[in-house]
Amino acid sequence: MAIHPEAQLLNQLIDQEHPQLGSALSSFGRRVYAPKGIPFQAQQASGCKVNATIGQITDGKGQPLPLDRLADLLKGLPAKEAFLYSPIQGRDRCRTLWKKKLVAEDDRFSALSLPAVSLGICHAISMATDLFFEPGDTLVVPDLYWDNYDQIFEVRHEARMIHYPFYEGSSFNIRGLQQAIGQVTGKVHVLLNFPNNPTGFSPTLSEIKQISEILVSEAAHRIVVVYCDDAYHGLVFEPTATSQSLFYELIDRHPNLIALKADGVTKELSFFGGRVGFLSLGFSGTIGQYLNEKICGLIRGSVGSPVGISQYLSEEELLDPRHESSFRNLKSILEKRYYLLQEGLSKESPFWTALPFNSGCFCLLRLKSGLQAEKVRQQLIQDESVGVVSHKEHYLRIAFCSMTESDISILLKALHRTCEKILLTH
Repeated sequence: MAIHPEAQLLNQLIDQEHPQLGSALSSFGRRVYAPKGIPFQAQQASGCKVNATIGQITDGKGQPLPLDRLADLLKGLPAKEAFLYSPIQGRDRCRTLWKKKLVAEDDRFSALSLPAVSLGICHAISMATDLFFEPGDTLVVPDLYWDNYDQIFEVRHEARMIHYPFYEGSSFNIRGLQQAIGQVTGKVHVLLNFPNNPTGFSPTLSEIKQISEILVSEAAHRIVVVYCDDAYHGLVFEPTATSQSLFYELIDRHPNLIALKADGVTKELSFFGGRVGFLSLGFSGTIGQYLNEKICGLIRGSVGSPVGISQYLSEEELLDPRHESSFRNLKSILEKRYYLLQEGLSKESPFWTALPFNSGCFCLLRLKSGLQAEKVRQQLIQDESVGVVSHKEHYLRIAFCSMTESDISILLKALHRTCEKILLTH
């Protein structure tokens, strides 16, 4: 189909600035552009005495006219922040504060453009795939991964997925990653998620650097698109596990290496209902701004604009002088649960093996022969009023983030009884 002149112009700018990025874009990514429609024109007219551009109900002077109950519920918030549209790319204050947070973690982020705002991390990953994933492309991802990747890559983009074992012994399987990438000729997509869901595992900093060197080496002769899913960033409980994102090791490393970082307030601010995520590109210079224009086109053509009130609340949290101590307190609660679960699983079980975990919100149990995860899961609900997640045929995921400390021993005892009962009846 014909490409809109605005998209053609944006593609020319991208191709001139960074030809490898231009060639990495999918056919859909090439067609996407930031429209000069209502939001754009409304922004240009924002300083006018009379502004008859955007279709949001106001008093004619820029203030919203909310209904009474909503106004009562949100009485403590500035009305404009709570009730009016967010810019398509997200609120500048929100994007700036998030970048400031990331720069404080690693100064290499300072050279990058402001991240674009998404409706949560899943949306950020989904937009990244829209831009770079052509139907039929290959994704390299470990065998233990968040099941929504199936929807994002396989269902939406007809991906060919190559898996490798997540673990090599008690470490992340770097050699397996390298071998899996080696099975793909031409452009390859790689997804890495640390701390990992469902395993709750993070590698060491040395291992992160080894992974980055493999990706840079592969980019020497082809396009490599790397999706860094940093959903659980910061939730690390062992000194051997790094809290540093792989993304920082990939910034400006090679023109063929397209590094993308998806993160957000969901876990890092414990704001699950806020649905504020961010998508960042690992190249310095104006190229990040050009890509953000593409992202604006994706947002405008799907959800319209991100949620303003959630961004405002996130901004206020990040600006609060209590933020760092508040996050430490939250992490200490999870840490206590983590250590209790580690202690409970340190005793050998005849029914399962706990896979190594050191971070995030989860641990993964591999059930012994004769036990099917889905059957155990359903039996736990029916007989014990205990809920866990079955993963594939023989794994159970335990989310210790959503249990009290006393729940942990209750769950493990219930799981033991259930497994024993199932095996006895066979």
